[in-house]
Amino acid sequence: MLRSLATVILFLFCGSATSFGAEALKKIRIASKAPGESLVPYVISQRLGFYREEGLDIDVIVTRGTVTTQVVLSGAVDYGNGGSIPAILGGARMKILQVSTDKPSQYLVVAPKITHIKQLNDKTVAISDVSGNSTLLFRELLAKNGVAVDTVRLRALGEPSIRFGALLAGTVDATMITIGMARQAQAKGFRILAYSGDYVSSLSANLETSDDKIQNAPDEVYKVVRATLKGQLFYHRHSNEATKFVMEVLRINDFNEAKEIWRERDKQASDLAKIGRASQEVMTANIERVREQMRAVGATSRIKGPITLDQVYDFSFVKKIYDEIRASKWDPMRYEYSKKAM
Repeated sequence: MLRSLATVILFLFCGSATSFGAEALKKIRIASKAPGESLVPYVISQRLGFYREEGLDIDVIVTRGTVTTQVVLSGAVDYGNGGSIPAILGGARMKILQVSTDKPSQYLVVAPKITHIKQLNDKTVAISDVSGNSTLLFRELLAKNGVAVDTVRLRALGEPSIRFGALLAGTVDATMITIGMARQAQAKGFRILAYSGDYVSSLSANLETSDDKIQNAPDEVYKVVRATLKGQLFYHRHSNEATKFVMEVLRINDFNEAKEIWRERDKQASDLAKIGRASQEVMTANIERVREQMRAVGATSRIKGPITLDQVYDFSFVKKIYDEIRASKWDPMRYEYSKKAM
């Protein structure tokens, strides 16, 4: 199985076992749905010795998003962050253990003449596709602002770079893009009209695993969650040192540019998400949005029926761990950026 995954593995971040001896550390594999920023909390926990303190040696393997869930379910890796809700709705037995953000990253960027969301009536807006996550978020944003979606002309153009180009060329009046492209458009006279996270929620998993792992290796799950949560807490509470990790992982030389990326990521997490959890309202909205995506692409038959929140999320580990960390007065501020594992 691992050999067959060779073509989808894009990046391997290997932990070091030199201090304790390889035989003393348990090898754990985590599959990440993308390279770049999503790796930062894992890198922090490895470099600052949080995994090692739990007796763990971590490999982070980057795969495509849909593959990430598959390799967790197959047992080829132990944990992932790929977004398992479609699989769970289809009957897969796995849980989201910890989240990293609960707000989306997209900004609504519009032509200079548009100053209010209600002015999108009869305007052309570039979307990814009819069932894409950013499209559903945009529909929710319109609804929250009293704009009927059927009054807006939606034009499916696919990738963000293509939609960005169409906006600059004036062939569309607006689109949803991330902050980097939004800033570029703003520099050319376009308007950042709204941040979608001010209106809608969107969860991003930081750790998920199979029900079998939770049932058969709860001590291991506890250790992985504890070490990963420490990395997440360090990220949000020690901004300058966390920015140095962002610079390295994203290969950015400009501290201020990396700090802007840190600010955006921090903005995408509520106080609850920063400690790995989400509210019942956000969890429910996330599941319903995935249902709508599956319906839109004709995958309704894959949905096995009603599902409860505790069939999708298990925050029992992260909740208990956070309470213990807080009670112990653990201080992320005493750690600094390190290029080597402790």
